[in-house]
Amino acid sequence: MNSKIYTILLIALLAVIPLASRAADQNFPIAAERYGRLNLFERAQYDKARRLLNGGSYRAAGAEFEKFKVQFPDSEALSYVLFMRGYSLHMAKDRNAAIKIYNEVLDFFGDTIADAAPALFYLGMAHVENGDERGGLEAMLEVVEDEDYQKHPIAAGALRRLADNKWRNGKYEEAIRFWKQTVRDFSGSNPTEANAARDKVVDYYIKEGNYTTLESWLLNDETRNDPVRRRWLADLVFGRSSHGFYKGWGGTYNNFNKAEKTKDVKAFYVWYKLQKRWYDKAGDSWRYYSNAITFASQRMNDKVETRRLIDDSMPLTLALKEPKDRDARYSWLADRMREVSDWSSYAHCIGKISDPLLAAYKRYEMYSAKKEWTSAMTQLEQLEAANHSEWTPRAFSAHAGIYKNVLHQYDEAIKRYRQINKPPGTLWTIQECYYQWGKLKEALTTLSEIENSFPDMSARAAWQKASYYHAAGQAKETVAASRRILKLYPKTGESSKAHQLLEGYGIATGGGLLDE
Repeated sequence: MNSKIYTILLIALLAVIPLASRAADQNFPIAAERYGRLNLFERAQYDKARRLLNGGSYRAAGAEFEKFKVQFPDSEALSYVLFMRGYSLHMAKDRNAAIKIYNEVLDFFGDTIADAAPALFYLGMAHVENGDERGGLEAMLEVVEDEDYQKHPIAAGALRRLADNKWRNGKYEEAIRFWKQTVRDFSGSNPTEANAARDKVVDYYIKEGNYTTLESWLLNDETRNDPVRRRWLADLVFGRSSHGFYKGWGGTYNNFNKAEKTKDVKAFYVWYKLQKRWYDKAGDSWRYYSNAITFASQRMNDKVETRRLIDDSMPLTLALKEPKDRDARYSWLADRMREVSDWSSYAHCIGKISDPLLAAYKRYEMYSAKKEWTSAMTQLEQLEAANHSEWTPRAFSAHAGIYKNVLHQYDEAIKRYRQINKPPGTLWTIQECYYQWGKLKEALTTLSEIENSFPDMSARAAWQKASYYHAAGQAKETVAASRRILKLYPKTGESSKAHQLLEGYGIATGGGLLDE
């Protein structure tokens, strides 16, 4: 086994055990036929517990499920309600209590597969989260080995985690086999777990450079020559490769093995170019070009190949009937070139844009990326003078941003933000300008205007004032502003921050409140 592959997937696997897989269960809503058999009073109590669970009030939900159990001890949904109480406490991180209840489900309702199988799975999850990995994996193994439990969709999660464990312990072939079994048996009933297992196998084959086996696994006699299926496969492998190479495959690549990364990147790209014919046959040639251009420019940093792809794709762009669609395509291509500082290809793309205002804005973006601010502002001035409903406000905003964040000419920035006049956003930016300019009084005045005029931002503005006082070393004003937040905005995140700030000053949060 390639040690590099081991490192990649080991890093990924150490992070794969979440608190619970929610995509497949969606907090385990009761089956419609079971709900239909509940009487009016049972439904009312269940609905109350369910609302709390869905709202994230897990402990309260657990209490309501317990009330259901007490009030309706003969309900045919008792096993389900008991499991849901354990699940609610589990979500509330009261894992020991949850384990006790899961065991109760298994002891008294072990034959009720719909409830016992998830109870056993989450029993395993709770053990793992408590640090008892062996106990957790034993529960998972029981799920996948029991001839009844193994048919439940929750078994996909158990099977995948067992595969993860086998990989961590160096049993690579068994891990691959278990992941593949998860895909084979649960793609329909639990696609979330099946797709997660599939991605692990795909990643493995990509890093091995084994595209032949990858194709033979995901294709069969019926789909091998199906353009739609082949395009799906190419998209899947492209997505995994593009993301994986961007993230460095979990730290696999470093400054000492750049040549190895280059080799692996090129190996993928050689394979991907062969997939173009399937995109063509599926009538989706542009998708191939957009993927290939992105990869060649951003992952391979190959300007020659990128330019070749752009030139080859031009007939597709020229075939677009609407000028605005062609311009959007050229703009997209230019953006990809800007991201890798390929200015020759960037200019080549924007030179084909028919809308002069769009072309001017793209030139501004180029100069901005190159930090040529004088030229950038010249382009913005042209757009401002055009008095266009879309481009002029956009240019004003970008121009103001240069004055504020680059040139630090706050008087010019404030002037432009006042011309834009879209409060409260522009007012907030104006107060930032004043503060960065060293004009604390004006910043505070602007914040007061925001607090008094825009209720949705009142607490935030009040907290910003307290923060400014604190940064300026004005203790008396800081304490007064913080206490005022506690009084006026008691149920906000800003109130919590103010409380902590006061504690830092050694000030009790009770007692009289100071006015500003």
